[in-house]
Amino acid sequence: MNVFERNFWSLYQEFLEVFKTVEYRGFSIPYLCHFRSLIRDNPYVKTNLTSENFSDHLSHHIKDKPSFQKLFTDYKKSHTTHKKRKNNGKVALYNTANLLRFPSDIILKHFKPEDTFVIRDVRGKGKKVANAKTREGLTASYLIDYLENVDKDVLALQKVSENIISKHKDHPVFNDPTFRLAFDRQINGIVRRIVESKNFFRKVPVSCIVFSSTHYYQSRTMAMVAAEENIPTICMQHGMIASEMGYLPKVADVDAVYGQFEVNWFKKMGVSEQAVDIVGHPRFDIINRKPSFTREKLYKDLGLDIRKKTILVIVRGQAYVKKWGLMVQALHQLGDYNIIIKDFPASKPHELTTKYTYTSSSKQYHLYDLLPYSDAVVAYISTVGLEAMIANKPVFILSTTTPTYTGYYDQLEELVQKDPAKLAEVVHRYFQKRSLQKRVVLKRNEFMATAYPIKKSSAETLKDLITRLTKS
Repeated sequence: MNVFERNFWSLYQEFLEVFKTVEYRGFSIPYLCHFRSLIRDNPYVKTNLTSENFSDHLSHHIKDKPSFQKLFTDYKKSHTTHKKRKNNGKVALYNTANLLRFPSDIILKHFKPEDTFVIRDVRGKGKKVANAKTREGLTASYLIDYLENVDKDVLALQKVSENIISKHKDHPVFNDPTFRLAFDRQINGIVRRIVESKNFFRKVPVSCIVFSSTHYYQSRTMAMVAAEENIPTICMQHGMIASEMGYLPKVADVDAVYGQFEVNWFKKMGVSEQAVDIVGHPRFDIINRKPSFTREKLYKDLGLDIRKKTILVIVRGQAYVKKWGLMVQALHQLGDYNIIIKDFPASKPHELTTKYTYTSSSKQYHLYDLLPYSDAVVAYISTVGLEAMIANKPVFILSTTTPTYTGYYDQLEELVQKDPAKLAEVVHRYFQKRSLQKRVVLKRNEFMATAYPIKKSSAETLKDLITRLTKS
């Protein structure tokens, strides 16, 4: 572990230990929290988490990441039962933070209303229909309908928390007002979610829950309560594991991952191989479908020259915008290309398209609409690189690593560059040199063998996993 990782996981362990007596209905609240959001507004943490001296303020020091994961594995085990599940249960889909992203036609084909429903937190404004349905025809159940009045319980737990904090006045995190406010909010939300989940599972037959993430307290709490009811849980991989912060601790019974890279990574974190299954992701099933419009239509709409090679550049808001500007300038100086700038998650034209008039905005077009008509894709360290390779496109990565980067794209070697000008040079050489074109294909095939070795549709593979878990 580097200094940042050691400090972060040690601080997390300290939080679990110091506040372990903040309990509700048998659950230690800290184990259900979204920890990062408790500390992200703390100025001291922001500036000192990479410092060797930070650990001097802590009384708990984590040995390694597997030791940290074991805390949650053991905690989950202490809440897992083998009680008989209700008959006629359906598979529940829970779209945490809108990260599930199952395409509608995939749901229509593979997740029928007779055996699948969705769980939602609250109704939208004005929605009071008893039997609400999704646009795919799945029944929607709302957890808010199963809530009781727990205001007194929440206040009592918040007082327990305040009492603990009062004994840690010199702690750089626990005595910070931003931490206290965020923890109070999560105590409130977690208590309500425990009650909602317990009442819901008591009344509604559920055979399995598919989560988009168990990183947030809303889903993590539900997963822990489900363990007490012997309801199997699956957590989809919502994006490449660029940083471990979004994937540790692992909580669901099985994490449905993209490929062997993630299996190996979770094993290094101390997770058993049986708790990870290569499934891919149903949204990737539609990447290689035939486009609904022609190249000519797209090029006309975006103002592109049909005679030029087209390079799709993926950016994310203001992140590394100066580096992207340098890369685009260098690429333009090296050759005459169509350069499309696609911002994620925004659909509005990115500022680069205004500053560099030889670039074009992707407008409202979805990534999967653009990939078939792109000759190369340049992206930051994100899932887009994988998606483009599933579409058999040459991919080049602007390396913008963080202290917790997992090395996901390292296997691509020279196709990953920190220097924007060098990256532009590699992209330009790709269009000039047959030898580099062959090497790009070779590196892509090697990468995909471990990153996404899915032979049949991911949706079918996921259904196989659900069947296996619900029959056990």
